[in-house]
Amino acid sequence: MPQIHISPSSDSEPHKALHGWFRAQGFTTAAFENGLRRVSTYRMGELITFKLRERPGYTTFYKETTGGALIVLEVAVGNDQLYYDGYCPLLLFGIWEKKLSFKQDAGTLFKYRMEGHTIEQKFVDFVKAL
Repeated sequence: MPQIHISPSSDSEPHKALHGWFRAQGFTTAAFENGLRRVSTYRMGELITFKLRERPGYTTFYKETTGGALIVLEVAVGNDQLYYDGYCPLLLFGIWEKKLSFKQDAGTLFKYRMEGHTIEQKFVDFVKAL
């Protein structure tokens, strides 16, 4: 799990800045019910439902991208460190959940993984500038 050192400040300052950055990038903050959030998108006219699971201590942000895929970033701030995980959820055969990592040179079929990599780089640059 990547971590980035952030300058000491009041607890609310990094949270406000992060939430603002994610909103500006078109992300939604996940609201979980019983530890689960279902997000539905459309791919070529077909409904796809993703399951996001709550991770204690983390705030989850998600964004729909190419072909109805999702980009997810889970973020936690503590002890002057920012911890995050980024991935694209995938539901195989309607039952098997898999988290695909972002990939700089993803092929055409997985273009959303490349978009995730680009967003992750922007996120890291933003956090380092805090």
